[in-house]
This record gives sequence, C-alpha cells and structure tokens, in this order.
Amino acid sequence: MVKNGLIWGLALGLLILGGCGVKSEEPAAVFAKMTQTMSQIEQLEFSGEFNILGSSTVALLQGLQDLRVSGSGRVNLTNANNIKYLLNLLITGMSSEGKTEIGAELRSFPDVNYFRLTQITMPLGLPFSLAPDNKWYQIKSGGQNRELLGSNQPLTPDQLQLIRGLIANTKLFNVVQKFPDETVGGTRVYHWQVAVDKAATRGLLQNWSNLTNPEDSINLEQWAAMLSDYTYEFWIGKYDHRLMRVLIKGWYDSLDQQRVEFNTQINFDRFSSIPAIERPTNVQEFNLRQLLGLPNATQ
Repeated sequence: MVKNGLIWGLALGLLILGGCGVKSEEPAAVFAKMTQTMSQIEQLEFSGEFNILGSSTVALLQGLQDLRVSGSGRVNLTNANNIKYLLNLLITGMSSEGKTEIGAELRSFPDVNYFRLTQITMPLGLPFSLAPDNKWYQIKSGGQNRELLGSNQPLTPDQLQLIRGLIANTKLFNVVQKFPDETVGGTRVYHWQVAVDKAATRGLLQNWSNLTNPEDSINLEQWAAMLSDYTYEFWIGKYDHRLMRVLIKGWYDSLDQQRVEFNTQINFDRFSSIPAIERPTNVQEFNLRQLLGLPNATQ
C-alpha cells in the first residue's frame, strides 16, 4: 500500500505545495510561482472525469468496456495528517449484457471512509441485485492518509517542511508545446503541454521515500519510467498562477500485470470558503453480501 500510495502522494503534494494586458512569462518562472501559490491553498473544489480505454479490471466492474468515472468533490488540505475529501461519482460502462451505471457519494476521513449508492442501472440476469438505497455505510480506513503520503506513521512538522522543500526545489516539468492562451472558470490561463523530467522524478521519489519510510524500498525506475511516459497538459492562471486544469494520458499495470491505458482531466475551482466536509449520520457497518442482496454465509 505504501508503494502504491506514493504516486497519489506525489500528485497530492503538487497540489499542497505546489491575458489581456499580461506579459507572457518564462515557463520556469510560471512553474515556480504555481508551486508557491498552490502551497498556500488549504481547500479546493474539483470536477472531472477518468476514462479507461479497453476493459476494466476492477472486480465489481470486471469486463466493462470504455469505463468512465465522472464527478466532482472537495478536499481539505489544512493538515497533511488529517486530510478530508468528498466525492460524488458516476461510473458508466458497457458490456455484452448492456449498460452499467453506478452513482455514489464518498466521504473520507483519516479513521473511516463513508459511502452510499445514489443511482444504479445494471443488466438483467446478474447473480445478485444492487439497489440505490441511499444508506450510509462505513469502512475503517486504517490510516489511508499516511499511506497516501508514503509513510506508516504520522508525519512530523519537520518532515512536512522537508517534503515541501523537495517539491518546491525540484524542476519536474519542461514545456513541450505552447497553445494559445485560454479562459478557464473566468480566468485567463497559459495552456501548455509539458513533459516530466525522468531524472528529476527519480530523485524526488527517492528523497521522498527516504524521508517518509526509509525502510521500504520502491522501484524507482518503474515509477520514473511510468510518470515520464505520461502526456500532461496544464492550464495555469496568468494572474494568480493557480493550476486551473490538468489533463493526463498514460497507463498503469493492473493487479494481473495487464497494461491499462487511461486519460483523466481535472478542473480546480473555489480555492477558499468551501462547505465543510461533515461526517454523515445514521451509518451502518459495511456488509458486502447484504449490499448485493446475497444470503449470509451461515444461511
């Protein structure tokens, strides 16, 4: 879990640490200002979609073609050891039996994850039933925020400060192509295709791992090769240097070692004064057999 969580920790770290009448700036200066600006953000809202090209390998969605996950949410980054986030998701895909569509809301806290099903459309003839009962279920998380940041233990203020320094001082991105300026969410933005520097990525991952969990080794070459093989596009505000949108195209290896291609686009908005992320009430313990309408194992 620590190894798998490191990539998500890196992405999250970029968030935490990270025009008419406006003179164009050099990319290096823009990236430096973006990192500094994003490092001050403690909360934000986001929306976007994640697309898998080909067949899904997720157990419940096994065999679905061209799986799409769209949704929106918000995240509280005030405390890196107490990250909270909310997601509203709609998962759609096609199989030979027909269309599958699942809507869900998730709320994550350091100790517990909560979820509820809000919408279900599934082909007939499946060996189980699944209904959008809108009931809240909970699953103990086991400290996923620590794993997200690549550590088995809460990070100290000194460790967090060192991680901020690592990200701020690592020049990960180089501009491959400049597109005409655009407007995103009412903000004039630079739109660039960028590439990740493989050597810089390898060094960042190694130093991050040494800081957070030095006893656990990671496959630096695999991670660096995968991240540098992605295609990235950034939309960065020309006035405030906030990261407004990111598009990523790439691949990952599934549990059965099959390469899965994906693309994802995320839009960022409302960097302050967002509604609080509250724990739901009237929550039940999660029971998969009960949720699927299957008889208990003892029956």
